[in-house]
Amino acid sequence: MQRSKRQKLIIETVSSGPRSIDALAELTGASSVSIRRDLVELADQGAIRRIRGGAAPMPHRGADYPFALRQASDIDLKRALAKAAAELIEPGESVFIDNGTTALAVAEELSGKGLTGMAASLHSAAALASKPGNQVVVPGGLIDHDDLAFTSAGAAEAVAAMRFDTAIIGTCAANPDVGLTVAGWGDAQVKRAAFASAQRVLLVSTADKFNHTAAHRFASIADLDAIVTTRNAPPGVTAEAHIAGVSVIEVDDAGADELDAAESPA
Repeated sequence: MQRSKRQKLIIETVSSGPRSIDALAELTGASSVSIRRDLVELADQGAIRRIRGGAAPMPHRGADYPFALRQASDIDLKRALAKAAAELIEPGESVFIDNGTTALAVAEELSGKGLTGMAASLHSAAALASKPGNQVVVPGGLIDHDDLAFTSAGAAEAVAAMRFDTAIIGTCAANPDVGLTVAGWGDAQVKRAAFASAQRVLLVSTADKFNHTAAHRFASIADLDAIVTTRNAPPGVTAEAHIAGVSVIEVDDAGADELDAAESPA
């Protein structure tokens, strides 16, 4: 089992109660040494709590998985999505870049393109500013631990004060029956402000997001102008998008398989 998948399985298993190192080793097929390394790394990221001989769940966590683990997953796939989204942006545009790992991949593709970009996280801001050419703005205020996102009320106000040609939006979930949802209330407010301030809104998302829901709804699929996703997205999503007049841009989803083959086992 690849390390990123193993660590996700550990988080999912421990979320229901404490587990011993031996039990996690048996579950994943990894050695006890590898499991100990995983637990140290996941505890440092705030994903689990280490206890004697094993791990226990953290009392409260926003995202299902830590930012570093999400960033290490589906790298090639996110790059393909990001490249497709970046091709829709012209030099000179004013662009909002959301927080999250897929939006970060888009920010990396847009570095040096000659944009005015407001980034909703320090990760995306650093990526936009990594090459000369872009004017990069951040909303300001407090940042969230782990994903370094701006989700305070002041951040939403700063986004509302801007006018964007394009908003690049990420989401925790995009179930066609429920709409676009995220785990954090503040995050939802910032996204709502971006929708209201942008002439067009692009959702850039891996296909798995369309099968989930989260607590805070901020928009519907019909509110989007385009969706950039993979060819294995659920048919119901593409059907609803077409009915609503939302463009759907699909990229090859083979990148995920290529990443799994490239990862080295622990």
